[in-house]
Amino acid sequence: MPIRQISTVTLPRALFGLVLAGIVIFAVTAAVLVRDRVRDFQDVVMDEAVRIRTGTVGLAFARALDQDWQHLQAIAGDMAGLEVDRLRAVLNAAAGVEERISWAGFAAPDGEVIAASDGLLEGADVSERPWFRRGLQGPFAGDVHDALLLAAEVPAGAGGPARFLDMAAPVVDAVGRPRGVLGFHINASWAEAFLVEVARSAEMDLMLVNPAGEVVVTTVADAPEILDLPSLRAATAGVAVSGRETWPDGVDYFTTVLPQVTHGDLPSFGWRLVGRIQPASFPITPGAELVWIAALAVLVAGLFYGFLAFVFSQYYLRPFAQLADTADRMAEGHEEYPKELRAPAEAQRLSAALARLDPRGS
Repeated sequence: MPIRQISTVTLPRALFGLVLAGIVIFAVTAAVLVRDRVRDFQDVVMDEAVRIRTGTVGLAFARALDQDWQHLQAIAGDMAGLEVDRLRAVLNAAAGVEERISWAGFAAPDGEVIAASDGLLEGADVSERPWFRRGLQGPFAGDVHDALLLAAEVPAGAGGPARFLDMAAPVVDAVGRPRGVLGFHINASWAEAFLVEVARSAEMDLMLVNPAGEVVVTTVADAPEILDLPSLRAATAGVAVSGRETWPDGVDYFTTVLPQVTHGDLPSFGWRLVGRIQPASFPITPGAELVWIAALAVLVAGLFYGFLAFVFSQYYLRPFAQLADTADRMAEGHEEYPKELRAPAEAQRLSAALARLDPRGS
């Protein structure tokens, strides 16, 4: 009779293989679930962080501009009885505040500049300038633009020619007749420096986008003036959006759009503020802790179930191995009586059956 080849798979090996397979399946399943949940959790946290920080920065920036606007309105309301020399002194004082206001001037209804800080552009015709034309009609805030009439008077900065953003308000006499327009040219370099400082403290990047989709002020080095991104398209449309987005540098950022940058009765500049945060800048998060906790839980569970498998093998499976050895020796003609076993029941029955097969027990 041919000898049947005996399998090398024993009951303990089968048990430990089953336990190991279960642990691996559990670990992989847990890793996938935890990874997805952690990613979702981090996305929610980062999304909330970028929205809150961008909103806070936008409010701080608008409040700083609103101070200049309140100053302009206060001067416009007190101009009724001011002579030109006195008005020029007031405008000089306004333009001397932290170099934020590069030029302050008052133009008559025909567009001639009557008084201005440091006498700049006095006598010049500004009737075609947007700040004057729009200022005659009501409160006005204008987008960032290159210096034109003041280009020769204001030195260029590190970023190139001087740029301004405008504020203007109509000036009327006691009976409501127009006397002219009071205007401020605010240095765009101050706006950029302000955003750079708050962006550094908030650990994020910021961009001011106008309705044409142009990035007029940015804290991102070498950023193009126009970016073809969903967030920038939403900013152009004035729609608030937020989410993860891949930028031209190939890096994922959490990006949000603040559709308005205004405070109080400050006229709208038409700006949208775009903020972004790189997830890598926040390496330690509750999500990462959760991953480590899950990994530790899997490790502890694996060790625990491995120990249980060892105990089970020693108490329930080892008797079968002992009976198999006894049966082999009995088949070889050795006079041996099967040992009495306490557990499990199947092993006891098998031991009793071997005893009945023993010729000495017949």
